[in-house]
Amino acid sequence: MGQSNSKRREFMKSAAAGLGVTGALPLMAAAAEGGPRMKAPGGIRIGNLYFSSGLTAPGADIKEQTDGILKAHKKNLEAMGSSLANVVKVTVFLAHIKTEKPAMNEVYGQYFPKDAPSRSAFGVEFPDDTTRVEIELVAYIPG
Repeated sequence: MGQSNSKRREFMKSAAAGLGVTGALPLMAAAAEGGPRMKAPGGIRIGNLYFSSGLTAPGADIKEQTDGILKAHKKNLEAMGSSLANVVKVTVFLAHIKTEKPAMNEVYGQYFPKDAPSRSAFGVEFPDDTTRVEIELVAYIPG
């Protein structure tokens, strides 16, 4: 296991031990401490934390759109020297959560096959009829 994976696991264990969001916030603040707020590919970086914007992608169905979004997030993280393995939180917005969540999960599982980050999913109404899913994430950037 590489040093970056060790740091990630240490960070995540500390956050989990902090009993939820209240305990995790000081740890997130520590990871961001001393770091300037700067633009990053598809989001904002503060210290060793990356907060993505919500991304969408073209596609005929939920699976194609989910795949396109996660490919874009992967590319953005790699541009900063990180990876999907360092994602600590994902938020998914779905146009039809009751019917399309299983198909989204199928693709999502290919990008996060084990040790998946914490995730929330919400049903939303998009301003157009073609967008099925939007995904945002928070990741740890080693270094």
